[in-house]
Amino acid sequence: MLGGCSRCGKTYGGANGNPLTHVCNPRAGEFRQRKARRQRTIRAAATAKARAADRDRQRARIARAREGERRRSRVRVARLKAAYEKRLAAERAKARTQHKAPPKSKPRRPQHEYQSCADKDCQRPACAAFREGYRDGHRDGWKQGFEQGWRQGYALGWRHGYGKGFPDGIAACPRPHK
Repeated sequence: MLGGCSRCGKTYGGANGNPLTHVCNPRAGEFRQRKARRQRTIRAAATAKARAADRDRQRARIARAREGERRRSRVRVARLKAAYEKRLAAERAKARTQHKAPPKSKPRRPQHEYQSCADKDCQRPACAAFREGYRDGHRDGWKQGFEQGWRQGYALGWRHGYGKGFPDGIAACPRPHK
């Protein structure tokens, strides 16, 4: 015997059964199995659809609850803000009635720059110090010495050998060098 049909389970006829001459008859009860299988898939799809609908309803319920919380929070914040503004307006009104308006400020005086102060009797410390320092510097000859002595000293140095080199220039210098 070679075996049986894999579809219907029947053995091939006789001792030397020929699978080519076999006519397959569906198994008895196979229809019930197919029908049950189909019903299971339909029930599974319906269950999945029902679960999805339940999830959607639950999400919608949560969203409505959150929106309600947000709405209540916005209303609460608006009430607190209105109360604060009302209290602030009352405090301002009370302050206006209790206090007189502050006096208007004087117009600002122009800047007084100590470098350009032309008043010889100005008693401001910065002006007096700048004036005194400028006078001392002028007296000591920084300005005049630079303008007059530069050209004369440079010409005198060349005449006495500044161009010959440093040692000759030092020797020709009238000032003492240590």
